[in-house]
Amino acid sequence: MERGKSKTHYVPIIAFGLALLLITLPACRGTRRSKSSAGSWTKATVLAEREDHPSKIAADGEAVYFVTGGTIASQRDGTNNVKRVSLKDGAVTIVVQGGKQIPAEMLFVDQKHVYWSDGGGIFRVEKTGDANEKIIANAGQPDEIVMDNENFYWLLWAGEGSPPQPIMYAAKKGGEAKPLTPPQPPTSGLCVSGDFVFFMTGEGLQKIPKRGGEIVTVWRNPLKTPSLGLQQDADNFYFMQMNSSGHAALMKLNKQSSELKQLTGSINHTMEFLVDDRDIYYFDDVPKSGSFGPVALLKISKQGGDPTTLDQGTAGWLKHLAVDSEKVYFTDISRVYALAK
Repeated sequence: MERGKSKTHYVPIIAFGLALLLITLPACRGTRRSKSSAGSWTKATVLAEREDHPSKIAADGEAVYFVTGGTIASQRDGTNNVKRVSLKDGAVTIVVQGGKQIPAEMLFVDQKHVYWSDGGGIFRVEKTGDANEKIIANAGQPDEIVMDNENFYWLLWAGEGSPPQPIMYAAKKGGEAKPLTPPQPPTSGLCVSGDFVFFMTGEGLQKIPKRGGEIVTVWRNPLKTPSLGLQQDADNFYFMQMNSSGHAALMKLNKQSSELKQLTGSINHTMEFLVDDRDIYYFDDVPKSGSFGPVALLKISKQGGDPTTLDQGTAGWLKHLAVDSEKVYFTDISRVYALAK
């Protein structure tokens, strides 16, 4: 009897506790959602959402192209794709259905084609999604890629502790992938200017003729901390310079005089930066917000001056940028954004 009496007392208490828990939990989940999204990227327009980890992105003024997925799970779910969002009507379409191929974080567009990689070859597909074809086999795992009228030039992905890798090239019309350089120390930026391919190593800026030959040091890094990334315009190179505290500054190097100038003392070196005809666009941590605080998307004039914050928001999965004549584009863990310059 005592056992039965004990049960009679506890059952209402347990039932009340469960009811309270069921009422409380949805409220708590809702509160967390509103806090995480409130005030995040409020000035940006969402071009696509509920995407599977969109990453590398490119723009041509008419559309934005982006890579999604990148995992075995994505392959199973059919979300390993290269996609296109029209800037005219907002339609989101699949340009490349990955299938068994997993698109890598490499993407490039020209007037007619989208170029992508499956981490072994380089493919070309018409912007309509037609005529997808492998044009370069045995390309390694392309990371950053640039091109001129005749050739592709690309860096091979290298993780921490990876052996030195050569810079590769191949004919744009397709063909054999060949090394342009001997294996190089970690290389984090690449561009083509005139008759040369320029690339940034931790030790400084190097160049090599497009046809191969001697590597020449253009600018030697005098510091023990590495130089990272590389962008250019007609007159200057731009890169990030790490300091001993683990932070980076944005630098400008004049092509003619080799004059070096710091444009801003703080830039997030783990994310991309891009240059247009007037400004440089980059991410940086919001000051005094902590290690897991929001990130800002900023621009600064190529002549220097104070940076302008375009917008800010949560930092999850941010890295990639693209620009056209009017807007800057970026991706986070599930969305593609557009932001007026």
